[in-house]
Amino acid sequence: MFLQQFINGITQGSLFALIAISFSMVWGLLKMVNFALGEIYMFSAFVGWLVVVYVTPNILLALAVSLVTGWILGYIIEKAAFNTLRGAPHIASLICTLGFSVFLKELASVVFGSETKAMPNFFHQIAFRIGESSISWLQVVMVFVAVFIMVGLQVFFYKTRIGLGIRAVSQDHHAAGLMGINVDRVISIAFSLAGSIAGVVGVLSATYYNAVKPTMGFLPGFKGFTAAVFGGITSIPGAILGGYLLGVIENLGVQYVASGYRDLIAYTILILFLLFRPSGILGKKSKL
Repeated sequence: MFLQQFINGITQGSLFALIAISFSMVWGLLKMVNFALGEIYMFSAFVGWLVVVYVTPNILLALAVSLVTGWILGYIIEKAAFNTLRGAPHIASLICTLGFSVFLKELASVVFGSETKAMPNFFHQIAFRIGESSISWLQVVMVFVAVFIMVGLQVFFYKTRIGLGIRAVSQDHHAAGLMGINVDRVISIAFSLAGSIAGVVGVLSATYYNAVKPTMGFLPGFKGFTAAVFGGITSIPGAILGGYLLGVIENLGVQYVASGYRDLIAYTILILFLLFRPSGILGKKSKL
């Protein structure tokens, strides 16, 4: 069972790592936390569910629509919670993102209903076995999509003008502005990109657990933040490392301790790292 739980941990860790990247991107630019990412994840999952249930049972189309949904929500939240409050104490933007989080959750309850909806199955056939452990095609697809996004982000950050602009703004807003970079535009793009990643993860998670509900965003959002702190919220590679480590530790904890301790493990990791190593494993100051 060790190998099976390790495989499950890598699968879940892929989701945690992507959400952690979203937190890391926002923190790298503004040194703030967007606590509405969990609800962007949830709302995009519902939009993906609408696509596969009422339009066409095509998971790729659902992922594309969820990406656009997350992009739009990320853009709106950046303009409302961060851009308009630029210069105000950080607590104001933090409270505003919490307000958006509650608003999106209540909006989903009104529009879609508060009960849990069943997400159709995709790729649940066994791809191959390793001894007594099995790996489904869905797990293969999830890890592949996660790795594809991570590699794509690295290319984006280091090989494109916008990506280089994001890195410059993350280091020094004022210097970047003096160099001709449109700081507001760069921040909006980064927030939208973080939202689109959360949206894609929402559909992948809904497919993995075969369910969508208005409250599904809280724990993944919290664990994504925990993974970012764990690996180093100022470092995207650290956020990725934290996501995979958290996924593996959680699943091994379920196997060798008890299933009831799954969420407690995440809370414990967050508290310990905030107390004794707030920079995380790979975190460095003023670096995206």
